[in-house]
Amino acid sequence: MRSVADMMAGIDPPMPKGAQTIGRLLADLSARQCRFPLRGEGAATRFCAAEVEVEVWQPGRSGACYCSFHRAIVVGRGTESERAAPRVLERLG
Repeated sequence: MRSVADMMAGIDPPMPKGAQTIGRLLADLSARQCRFPLRGEGAATRFCAAEVEVEVWQPGRSGACYCSFHRAIVVGRGTESERAAPRVLERLG
């Protein structure tokens, strides 16, 4: 993931191979296009616009409006407590 310093220095964000390099404005995105912000501010912000898989597209959920490339970058492993939750629930169940 880019640091704030990278963004301020204008260093390009990570992009999947073959993706549009300048991105698209939010108003120009159609359904199921990646909303990962690439550059710009406010209404001038440009987004990735790569296609998002139908089974993943769930607006409002973390990473569910990002293409697989950007989702892999932003959706982490979670905290130790989050990773342990299934084991705890299994013991309680």
